Amino acid sequence: MRSWAQLSIMRLLPITPNMPLLDKAKTIFFPLLLLLWLFFIPLALVIYTPWTYQINCHWNPRCEQLGLAKTTTSSGELASFFRHELSTLPNPPWSEKETQHLTEVRGMYDQALYLFILITLVFLIDLAVNKRLSLYQGYAKNSRNIMLGLLVLMLVISPFFRFFWMNIFHPLVFSNELWRTDPQDISWYLMPSQYFLWVIVFLLSTTLVINQLLVWLLPKNQDL
Repeated sequence: MRSWAQLSIMRLLPITPNMPLLDKAKTIFFPLLLLLWLFFIPLALVIYTPWTYQINCHWNPRCEQLGLAKTTTSSGELASFFRHELSTLPNPPWSEKETQHLTEVRGMYDQALYLFILITLVFLIDLAVNKRLSLYQGYAKNSRNIMLGLLVLMLVISPFFRFFWMNIFHPLVFSNELWRTDPQDISWYLMPSQYFLWVIVFLLSTTLVINQLLVWLLPKNQDL
């Protein structure tokens, strides 16, 4: 007798008892890899360009205190820093504490880029060996369902986002207090907690849209 959990997983994922072990593993893990791969596309648009900081200034009153010229310059510097065009952020106006924290953040973004490249290679090798492009529509459907769940979850916690961001996420991800900002920091003006809320919603929503486009575009019964 199979447990309720096993039956639930089999309903959600197209796994059959006679399926080879490798195919079962791919059915479980490839949707997750595809989800991460798709998520990096809008993430790169956010971190490697300054447009989100500038658009957010339309609703962020702190930008008025910083001034338009300084906002434009600082957001451009940060995007260049994440692209490794700047080895460090200019001080002033960026504080040493900010530079240390954002250097740590840049390292995380670099790891995300390496993961994106690795996942791309995994998919290319799998397609070259197995030539089963039709399977990827199933992976795309499952990754879409996961992303939809994540988006709904984010919308549910959005009224409590500041508490989640300050008291759960940052202490969990960072082992120091360098991420805390005050009015002496450029980050305090450019990136209040509301900025991160709408950016995360944008990332999840855009990934969901790209994922659905992939479901529509991938063939159901066509292999390479």
